[in-house]
Amino acid sequence: MIQAVVLSILAVTICTAIHYGTLKTVSDAIARGGGAKRGRHIALTVGAVTTAHVVEALIYTAIFLWAARGLGIGELNVPGLEAKDAGVMDYFYFSLVNFTTLGRGDLNPDGHLRFITGIEAFHGFLMITASGSFMLQVMGGKAPLSENG
Repeated sequence: MIQAVVLSILAVTICTAIHYGTLKTVSDAIARGGGAKRGRHIALTVGAVTTAHVVEALIYTAIFLWAARGLGIGELNVPGLEAKDAGVMDYFYFSLVNFTTLGRGDLNPDGHLRFITGIEAFHGFLMITASGSFMLQVMGGKAPLSENG
């Protein structure tokens, strides 16, 4: 269990730093760009936030793979008549669905991957909420994390 906790802390720390860095960079770019380009600011924000979320899901994918294949503390089960081992794309898909809190349930973690799964869903919810709040401020013409915003 301690390995799952440490991996979760690692994932949360890395992903939060990426997320903050992305939002700060976008905010500073908006502050430099002035208020007349609101459509461009929104497009920049959507693109950057989407990219950040996908990268964060990839980091969780790597954590899941490390936990399952490297440490052997759980695995991702693919249900069905012809049960097969989960591939890298299965782990990535699972991470994306979990990060967005969609939670389809067509892939099932077991062992200590369940703990990491819960942390990812909670963390994804926080990051998506932060992104939504940031986006609303950008739509209002602000650069939320910039000193000039």
